[in-house]
Amino acid sequence: MLIYVTNDGWSPLNLASDKGHTDIVKLLLEKNPNVDLCNKDGWSSLNLASDKGHPDIVKLLLEKNPNVDLSSDKGHTDIVKLLLEKNPNVDLCNNEGWSPLNTASDKGHTDIVKLLLEKNPNVDLCNKDGWSSLNLASNKGHTDIVKLLLEKNSNVDLCNKYGWSPLNLASGKGHPDITYDGGNALFSSARNGNIEITLILLENNADCNICVHCKQTVTETVNNNPSETLDEYKQSLFDYLVQDTSSLATDYISTKSVDYAYDLETGSSPLHIACFMGRVDVVKCLLHYKADINMKKDDGTSSLFYACEVGHGDIVCLLLEKGADTQICRLDGKSPLNIATDNGHTSIVNVLTNHN
Repeated sequence: MLIYVTNDGWSPLNLASDKGHTDIVKLLLEKNPNVDLCNKDGWSSLNLASDKGHPDIVKLLLEKNPNVDLSSDKGHTDIVKLLLEKNPNVDLCNNEGWSPLNTASDKGHTDIVKLLLEKNPNVDLCNKDGWSSLNLASNKGHTDIVKLLLEKNSNVDLCNKYGWSPLNLASGKGHPDITYDGGNALFSSARNGNIEITLILLENNADCNICVHCKQTVTETVNNNPSETLDEYKQSLFDYLVQDTSSLATDYISTKSVDYAYDLETGSSPLHIACFMGRVDVVKCLLHYKADINMKKDDGTSSLFYACEVGHGDIVCLLLEKGADTQICRLDGKSPLNIATDNGHTSIVNVLTNHN
């Protein structure tokens, strides 16, 4: 048996499988090596060949009946087909806590998602950060995958361990991969302005009034997570919100602090964040599905307040038309009219004054 390994924990079979040396793999397999021997990172020869896209080597290794998992994220559909012929556990998670369906949904590998769904996996299985496949696909804007998962009755209101549901995630594009605030997929799609996914989620009875966790809960959760400090989380959130400098919202946030961005997201509903970001189509959609137009955050902020603060006149008019209460004030006593005046949004001040 060939058991020699390098200082990095790689066996000859690991190395040949990784590099695509088919003839060498054949020679090594004649000596009946341990085909399940892993390198120091936990990758077997089959993992390596699958990840690098070497189907001929995958076929050779499968003849030796190795342990089969589907941990690669590279989207090699032909190899996934080969592996599925061995009827592996499609819910087996990799060392990072991700199932094959989680990974394929996150990466946008639609054909692989279809193959996996034929094996009846647990569609609501979450990764170690509490993200379901629907959360992941919604967050990345993979509409076709969202549709496939919903056909399998994936839970549209399932939140990750920090409170994010699929609708939260679809509402905002490019959100940091780990969130701690209790948002769901609808929140994400609303923040991102992804109207197609927002509609799909709402048509599947997503709750449009689920809010992100309050600041205290998010702070406690982040502080209990060893992988990221609260300051790092706030910074990643701020960086996300200012990445699209073409919008009024991101220009506005860029003048603020990381604490402002943190206060903005914590406790917000999909309608709050859509009004702040200026996602008028999403706002219309949420209101059509009976979002609470006058819902207040813990500090008293309403959706109308956010639209007035940033200067989204079209959204202000829409909210007023639908019955938004102009007299709802923050706990500090500031009203939508006050914040519009402070920020110099003259046209909005006129609209509010005439409305009142």
